[in-house]
Amino acid sequence: IFHWNDRDLQSEQIVRIAQLRRATFAGAIAVASKTFVRLAEDTIPSVTPTADDRFAIGRDVTPYAHDFSEGQPSRADVYLIDTSTGARTLIVKKSLRTMGTSPDSKWFLYLEAGHVMAKNLIDGKVVNVDAATGKSFINTDNDQGAEKPIWGVAGWSKDGKFVLLNDKFDVWAMPLDGSKGSMLTAGAGAKDQVVLRLTQLGATGGGGRGGGGGGFGGGAQDGIDLSKPQTLTAYGEWTKKTGYFTVPARGGTPAPLVFADKNIGNAIKAKDADRVLFTQQTFEEFPDYWVTNTSFASPRKITDANPQLAEYAWGRKVLVDYANAKGKKLQATLTLPAGYTAGKKYPMLVYIYEIMSNTQHTFSMPVYDDRPHMSTYASDGYLVLQPDIVYDIGKPGSSALDCVTAAVKKVIELGYADPAHIGLQGHSWGGYESSFIVTQTNMFAAVVTGAPLTNLISMYGELYKQSGAWNGGILETSQGRMGANVTPWNATALYESQSPLFSVAKIQTPFLILQGTIDGAVDWNQGLEFYNAARRNGKNVIFLSYPDEPHHLAKVPNQKDFQIRMKQYFDHYLKGAPMPEWMKNGLPQTRKGEVIK
Repeated sequence: IFHWNDRDLQSEQIVRIAQLRRATFAGAIAVASKTFVRLAEDTIPSVTPTADDRFAIGRDVTPYAHDFSEGQPSRADVYLIDTSTGARTLIVKKSLRTMGTSPDSKWFLYLEAGHVMAKNLIDGKVVNVDAATGKSFINTDNDQGAEKPIWGVAGWSKDGKFVLLNDKFDVWAMPLDGSKGSMLTAGAGAKDQVVLRLTQLGATGGGGRGGGGGGFGGGAQDGIDLSKPQTLTAYGEWTKKTGYFTVPARGGTPAPLVFADKNIGNAIKAKDADRVLFTQQTFEEFPDYWVTNTSFASPRKITDANPQLAEYAWGRKVLVDYANAKGKKLQATLTLPAGYTAGKKYPMLVYIYEIMSNTQHTFSMPVYDDRPHMSTYASDGYLVLQPDIVYDIGKPGSSALDCVTAAVKKVIELGYADPAHIGLQGHSWGGYESSFIVTQTNMFAAVVTGAPLTNLISMYGELYKQSGAWNGGILETSQGRMGANVTPWNATALYESQSPLFSVAKIQTPFLILQGTIDGAVDWNQGLEFYNAARRNGKNVIFLSYPDEPHHLAKVPNQKDFQIRMKQYFDHYLKGAPMPEWMKNGLPQTRKGEVIK
C-alpha cells in the first residue's frame, strides 16, 4: 500500500526491508550507575555522539517528509541529546547542511542563511563564525538547485579556539568567539590559482575532521596544533599540477615540498620513521609507489607494476582552454594519438560527463566496461576530448550543448581534429547530455549514448530502483538542475525543451543506444522511448539492449561485446571502416549469440 502519508516510499522500504527488520536504536549505558538510556527512536533513527560521548546529535526529518519544495525531504530539525538522561534540546530547525562536532565536543557546526554557525553545546551560545570577517565560505561553483554547501571544514584547532574553513583556494582560521578570522595560507592559493587543503600524513593520507555522520560510534579525533608547521595538498586549478606544500606555524606563505605536472597520490607516513610512501601518475605513467621523507627529498621509485607499458603505443595529453557562449572560462583534456604528427587532422572521439579536465593526469588503464578508454582509442589513431561542462539552472541539456560544442570548435580551430569525423559518447548523465546534443547539432558524425535520460517528464515520476527513491528530487535540485519547485506540471514547456525525446524529429546523425534491462538508476524504458520515437521518425538508430544488466554492464562477456560494437561503430563513421553485419541488418532473435562480424 503506497499511502500519501508514508514518510518513506514503499519502494524505498522494500529495498531496505532486511535492514528495517533488524533495526536497533542506539542507547547509552552508564557502567557506574548501571543505567541504560535510549537515544534514538522512530523519528530520530540514528545519532552521532560527540568525541567525549557526553552528547549525541540526532536529525528528525519527520516534519519535512512531505515538503518537496527542494525536490526531496532532506531537511531536518537537529537535536542535541544528553547521553546521560536522553533529554533533547533543539539546535536548529529545517537544516540542510550540517558539518559535525569539534574534537573537544564543545561545538556543533551548521549552515544557516548562507552563514557558518557554531553552537556551543555546553552553554548554548550560537556564534556566527563568518560575520565579523565578512567572508563567505559558500561554494559558488556548485551549480545544483538546492542550498549551496560550503567549500569544506579543514579541521579544528587543538586549543579549541578556531574552526578551520576552506574557501575555493585557501584555508582560514575562524575564531569561535565570533571575532575576525585570518587566512592560514596568506592568500597564496587565490594568487596562484592553486587549491590548498590541510592534510595530516598518516595511515589514510586524510585531512582534518569533516562533517557529521549518520550512525552511532564516534571516536575522538585530535585537533590541529597551529603552533606547528602544517602540510597542505595542492592542486593547480588551470595547470592540473598536484603536490604537497608546507605552511609555517600559525600560518604564512606556503612553500612547495613537491609540485609537479603529475597526479601525486595520497602520501602515507610511517608511524615511527621519517618515511613517506606515495604514488604519482600521468596519462602515460602508471601509478607506481615511491618512497621519500616528510620533506619529499630525493624520492625513489620502489615498484614497477606495469613494465609491459613500454610495449604499447599509448599517446599523451594536452590541456585545451576555451569558453562557452557566456564567456565562462573552461578547460578540456585532449588525448593525442600515439605517434601524433603536428598539423595532421585526426578523427576525434568526445567523451562527456560534467567536469572532466581534472582527469588530465589520470593513468588510462584499459578495462572492460561500458565507456570508451582513452589509451585504447589513442593507440588506434584517435584524438579523445574530455571537456568541462557547467550548468544554468533549468537548462541542463542546453548548457551541455553550449560547453561541448564550444570545446570541439576550439580543438578544430587549433588544427587537431578533422571536423567531418568527430564522434560523441556519454553514459548515464553523460548519456542524457549526448542524447540531447544529437537532437540539436549536426557537428558529430556518430553518437553512442549509454543508459540515457531521454524524457524528463516521465523520468520525473519514475523510481531510482537501486534505492527505491523517487526521481523528482534528482531532477529538480540535484544533478538534473531543473530548479527548486520546477516541476513537469508548472514548467511543462521547459521540461519538454530539455528532453531529448521531444526533439527527436530534428536528429540527422546516426546514433546507438546502450541500456541494461534491469538498470536501477535510469529506467530501461528511457532508452526504449528514445529508440521507438527515433524509429517512428525514420532515424538511423540502433538500440543495444542487454538482458539482466544493471546501470553499468556487469557481465564480462557483455562488457566485451559492447566494447567491440562501440569501436566498430565509431571506426565505420569516423575512420571509414567497413560496416559490420550487425550494423547493416541487425540481429534476429533466431540468430542471437552469433560471433560478432
